[in-house]
Amino acid sequence: MRTTALLCLLLGFSTQSIAQPAAISPRGMGDSSETKGPATLIHAGTVLAVPGNGPQSTMTIVVRGDRVEAVESGHQSAADLGIGSATVLDLSEHFVLPGLMDAHVHLRSQPFDRQVTRGFNRGRTSLTPAQKGVNAIIYARRTLAAGFTTVRDLGSDDQSVFAARDAINRGRVVGPRILVSGASVAVTAGHADTTNVDQNSPTLRMQNAVCDGEAECRRAVRYQAKMGADVIKVTITGGFASNTKLLPQMFADELTAIIDTAHQLDLKVAAHAYHPDAIRDAVAAGVDSIEHGFLVSDDGLRMMKREGAFLVPTISASYPPPFLRQIDPPSVRLRNEYAAFERAYKMGVKVAFGTDAGTFAHGDNAKEFGLMVRYGMTPEDAIRAATVVTADLFGIDDIGTLEPGQLADVIAVTADPLDDITALHSIDFVMKSGQVAKRDGVMLDGMTYPDFVGFSTPER
Repeated sequence: MRTTALLCLLLGFSTQSIAQPAAISPRGMGDSSETKGPATLIHAGTVLAVPGNGPQSTMTIVVRGDRVEAVESGHQSAADLGIGSATVLDLSEHFVLPGLMDAHVHLRSQPFDRQVTRGFNRGRTSLTPAQKGVNAIIYARRTLAAGFTTVRDLGSDDQSVFAARDAINRGRVVGPRILVSGASVAVTAGHADTTNVDQNSPTLRMQNAVCDGEAECRRAVRYQAKMGADVIKVTITGGFASNTKLLPQMFADELTAIIDTAHQLDLKVAAHAYHPDAIRDAVAAGVDSIEHGFLVSDDGLRMMKREGAFLVPTISASYPPPFLRQIDPPSVRLRNEYAAFERAYKMGVKVAFGTDAGTFAHGDNAKEFGLMVRYGMTPEDAIRAATVVTADLFGIDDIGTLEPGQLADVIAVTADPLDDITALHSIDFVMKSGQVAKRDGVMLDGMTYPDFVGFSTPER
């Protein structure tokens, strides 16, 4: 401490002078309600405060600071509640519910970026990490506008989405909370191995989380944790988006090493897995969620239910982007043949909401609701999957409902999604942590520029 103080004195500023980024923690993601601001009263026509418990009509949600303070019957005034003055937001013609969550997105890109790369990227064959970071900020804002206040980015690199997450957490730009995995852990020549064989150095392998054998796989997890990962993503089979087929790609000892190391670091593990044998291996090793799971067996589903593992079905991932113009896509035929989502839901496996946005346009995340309902889930259960269940998967206990003490993540639509789930395709109002981001269908200021204490020249 004496050395630090001396250095600060020599440099001319104190240890308190630089605003630090909010701590990255799955519980709360850096939000704080220590300083309570003035009250905001949301007059709601209908409120689904706890998805799964049914809606209530004509309610007032009291928000103070970044938290829900109370949910009261009727449209109450500040005087009625004895709280002095308050801002009133009139959503009396709206259906109000908690902010939505998407457990599987890829914020750094989407299919249409390839066209930009070919035409305008100065001879490069792919986007740079800097360009992907800019993309992540843009797409994160688009995701928030679609009503998703918390997302999990599964599979990027060691720079781009970390930068977007940190900018959002520091209040530099507007976007959802993001849990970031960094690069997907994969074996050599596996589904997520993007390294070039001519440049396959140990450093490049580590940056891209490519590993073989227990020791190297443990190191890959620790590297992602060092970079600030909130979750570990591992690809243990091929997938629709690669030429590695759908078979298992990782030995059980490698998979166990990855999961054990992540859990030792208090990080959850999401496994990209299609093949039933790989899914059983992952569940036996203690994985927290199976992503996609299109070929899961009934035995695998029973294991998942017994062990408490979540399925993130990403039904949307089986539907190729429209610009590919595929007739009778094999991915859709395979999904329909195995009906993994329907079987999991019927069996009582915990089903969280995830879309694989990035394989299609960001902001269209809500189309997954329509697919879930089409294949047998009730509208309220689909909303519960995107709130209560996904919050449980994330391990964040103060989001997912509109109850006292919860973070004030509030969205509103102009029609009843319990009657027609497609109402969630058009979000009219978004509040994240007590701050209004969208009103009357229009996103508000995209960036904020808080001054950094201790610097004489504010950022312009």
